[in-house]
Amino acid sequence: MKIGILSDTHNNIEMARKAVDIFREQKVERVVHAGDITSPRMLDLFKEFRCIFVLGNGDIDGEALNAESEKLGFDPIEECATFESDGKRIIVFHGSNVSQFRQAVASGKYDYIIKGHTHMFENYLAGNTRVVNPGSLYGADEFSVAILDTASGKVERVRVEED
Repeated sequence: MKIGILSDTHNNIEMARKAVDIFREQKVERVVHAGDITSPRMLDLFKEFRCIFVLGNGDIDGEALNAESEKLGFDPIEECATFESDGKRIIVFHGSNVSQFRQAVASGKYDYIIKGHTHMFENYLAGNTRVVNPGSLYGADEFSVAILDTASGKVERVRVEED
């Protein structure tokens, strides 16, 4: 399955729209947002996809985000989410909680950890777990998203260009 991954959109609607266009072109089947959505109106951009959203440290009004998520038919937005794809176990959280990250790595239970927070692209192995941070669509020198193909294990960084 192709999973489009983004994080730290910080209500940057224009860049999020470009990310959605990339995901559409790349035929992703699911979108994962690793937090710092910041505004409920962002969620509407992703309504054509199966989505998983998690809360980030900038998501101050989780109640409003969850109300919009429910309205659009998405799952509740919590601090952490887990799911499986192609037999791979995946955990998603924002990454601002360092002990949560360390525990997930140490557990050895996950094939992939998806996180954000640093606004920097990351793709590396920690033990047998691949850690993926797509970068940011706000407050970074270069904006990027990632596409994970869980069938092949390939992670691709895709730069998102400003106009």
